[in-house]
Amino acid sequence: MTAGEREMQGTDIGVGRDEPRTDWPVDTAQSLIADIPTPALPCWSTSGTHLAWLWDAGAGWEVWVSELGGAPRRVATGAVLAQPCWLVDAPAILFTQRMAGGTRVAIVDVTTGSVRALTSGPHDRSGQVSPDGSAVAFISGRAGALDIWRVATAGGASTQLTEQTNPLDEPRWTPRWSPDGQWIAYVSSRSGERNNDDLWVVSADGARHRQLSTGLLVDTDAAWSPDGQTLAVVATTTTEHWYGDDGDVWLVGLEELRTRRLTAAGGATRRGEGQGIGWLPGGAGGTGDGSDAVYVLRHQNGDTNLTSVRLSDGVQSPITNLHGVISDVAPAPGGATFALIVATQTSPPAVALLTADGGLPTPISGADVTVPLIEPIRMPFRAADGLYCDGYLYLPPGFSGSARYPTLVQVHGGGTNSFGNGWHPIEQFLAQRGFVVFAVEYRGSSGYGRAFADLSWGDWGGGHTRDAIAAAEFLRRKPWVGGVGIYGQSFGGYITLHAVVAAPETFQAGADMYGITNRFDYFDRSDRVGRLFVSRDYGGRRPQDAPEHYLRASTHHRMHEIRTPLLVLHGSEDRRVPQVQSDAVVAALQEHGVEHEYVVYPGEGHGFRRREHRIDAYERLARWFTRHLA
Repeated sequence: MTAGEREMQGTDIGVGRDEPRTDWPVDTAQSLIADIPTPALPCWSTSGTHLAWLWDAGAGWEVWVSELGGAPRRVATGAVLAQPCWLVDAPAILFTQRMAGGTRVAIVDVTTGSVRALTSGPHDRSGQVSPDGSAVAFISGRAGALDIWRVATAGGASTQLTEQTNPLDEPRWTPRWSPDGQWIAYVSSRSGERNNDDLWVVSADGARHRQLSTGLLVDTDAAWSPDGQTLAVVATTTTEHWYGDDGDVWLVGLEELRTRRLTAAGGATRRGEGQGIGWLPGGAGGTGDGSDAVYVLRHQNGDTNLTSVRLSDGVQSPITNLHGVISDVAPAPGGATFALIVATQTSPPAVALLTADGGLPTPISGADVTVPLIEPIRMPFRAADGLYCDGYLYLPPGFSGSARYPTLVQVHGGGTNSFGNGWHPIEQFLAQRGFVVFAVEYRGSSGYGRAFADLSWGDWGGGHTRDAIAAAEFLRRKPWVGGVGIYGQSFGGYITLHAVVAAPETFQAGADMYGITNRFDYFDRSDRVGRLFVSRDYGGRRPQDAPEHYLRASTHHRMHEIRTPLLVLHGSEDRRVPQVQSDAVVAALQEHGVEHEYVVYPGEGHGFRRREHRIDAYERLARWFTRHLA
């Protein structure tokens, strides 16, 4: 019997893995999760007359180009989410291209659309062109680690410049050339397990290597000052918490080998690839004759804005003050204009331009949404210990306080990241389907100050879980709330599991999307970022060093306590949270006779990108909660 036939007969799916469906009817609500394109990582031509960016409309990342004042157009498909780069004074763009078994660096001619492979792959990515245009520095894993390599822009043999830079599962960084082309900056742990990510430089010929920082966890690519003597990064120290979006701006000297924390209260967001930090030109009007400030993306109270940080004293002043989220930024040559990726609760991510003098961003490319969108209500609630947590309340169209609605608590991923005041198509979709959705910023979330963020340190699954339960109890006191469910992705799935274990009577249904149940196994199987993330919460200690902490942070030994019907979704190629985590959850649910549904999406990593998989996953989510909460 097919999954569709079982569902049509009203039979619960709880005895094995279900298959993704392709026959869901696509309505206007589904278009929110299926057909809204996502732009990312803008970059300017060296002349400043053209802008390129990556674009995903459901079929994978593509390279798009717009001449300022002209209509955007696609120039290449098969791209990977990695920073593209224009060739110097040429109508061509360097980008990371997907190939059989991996990736390579390629060049697309924006006039003809022809693509030329510059490297052979299969583990090459993140190429950047030298200031004189003659060479490309890129990341490659062909020697067993992700190292810096160099190749002539015209093509030919590649030369390895560094050794054992980062493990193969740590692809976050992009090499950055110094203004004079003599040095290439990069981030390296020099080991896959060490509790640091320091800033290094290598000479363009690979002959000289210098470690510029010690004891930092660098969270962005380095930005060179115009004179090439200082680099700016967003970072924390190795003794601090893993602050998801609450890092600080640090300045690192090239010759003096001296680091200086420019800000001290957090708020700077991390953007591993891209230009989330850079140098502002000195003088009004963008003269480009030096710099007395850097720009950074600052996350505060849900909003992420572009902010100036003065070098002399660290004073911060807003370049934008939007009620929304700026996720990417790229300054035009000379610095007079910024290209931004901007989103709000009611407007999907769009490419926009902003003059450095100030003002409002002007969109140049975005998506039209025909569905009436919901502006959520910001509604804090009080947790069990008296702490207040922020929340976003989505009400369905035609909401009436005299009716009762199925209600969902959403717990965001990332742990120390945040839900944020940006574009959230899943919550919009669920509201369109008649649900009240309450997305909570549990303790530890970024944007509410370091003291609030520190509340999660050493308490994975503790206070987060109590906050999610408190949110459900808060909602139950409202006359318009019916049954209550809980769902989340990644760390949100992890909290979902903790919540249904700790409070089996609180939630009528739950949905765990690629969440973690066993911290011990997770540390052994996850990629480097996952291992670093979990161990940082315990001062860098591994499971064998702090077994009681890892056990308290896990739910695998308490699966027998679950009585809540559970939807479990995962991707077969997930490296951050391997599929075995969900396999273990489902095996326990089967053993103890708990109603469940399990779907594994082939070829998907940490999150669902293919259009048909997104439709299937979130349609299942809506129908699962409709079945159990209506």
